[in-house]
Amino acid sequence: MRKSPKKLLTALAAVLLPSFFLRPVLRLLGHRVAASARIGFSLLWVDKICLDQHTRVGHLNLLVVKRLVLRERAYIGRQNVVLGPISIDLAPQGAIGNANKIVRGRQGLVTSGPSRLYLGRVAKITGGHRIDCTTSISIGDYSTIAGVGCQVWTHGYVHDTSGPGRYRIDGKVFIGDNVYIGAGCIISMGVRIGNGVIVGAGTTVARDLDEPGLYVSAAIRKLPRPASPESRADLQSLADAGLCERVYRKIPKCQEQ
Repeated sequence: MRKSPKKLLTALAAVLLPSFFLRPVLRLLGHRVAASARIGFSLLWVDKICLDQHTRVGHLNLLVVKRLVLRERAYIGRQNVVLGPISIDLAPQGAIGNANKIVRGRQGLVTSGPSRLYLGRVAKITGGHRIDCTTSISIGDYSTIAGVGCQVWTHGYVHDTSGPGRYRIDGKVFIGDNVYIGAGCIISMGVRIGNGVIVGAGTTVARDLDEPGLYVSAAIRKLPRPASPESRADLQSLADAGLCERVYRKIPKCQEQ
């Protein structure tokens, strides 16, 4: 954590003060906190906080992020761990439930550029899920990551066939409106899920799901190894000298054309 008097005072106030006293203190520190916002005893190591009317942050959360924005009636439950240079942005009535882990690696050495976790109106991540925000994730209106044990990944690796070499591919995840993701699903990097899709429990999603419908896991099958990244039109090399490994960013299909 980088030392900052404002962030240190924010963190101490959130840990020690009940909402009634905490709200004016956060305003004095330059944060925007509505009179009806409620904040439990949590550690908030955040550059900028914006809590609209009737928003709520529960008890025993660890939030170490760049930006925390909760629009009207959005909430974060309890015992969540959110770590890394991420912006959290919840639209009205968007929600992150309990005991989720949302992480991003250190910027400059492991990750590059901004990353944002966006939840649309009435969208929800329920409880006990693992979310990787190496790059951004967008979850549309009225969509739910349900049950427990789902994983959403925005990076993956390709290892050489011999020796220690490997490279990483980062890809944003887009989940449309009115999508239901059942318990125990795994969403791979660079995936786009269209509106009105239902993903059955325990399903691995490694490709785009464009058409509305119910999708469940098929039998395992053998596929060819990925082509060399230099020959793939859907990958773009990240030219960031600070990164500790070769990294390629997956280009969404709409940008390839």
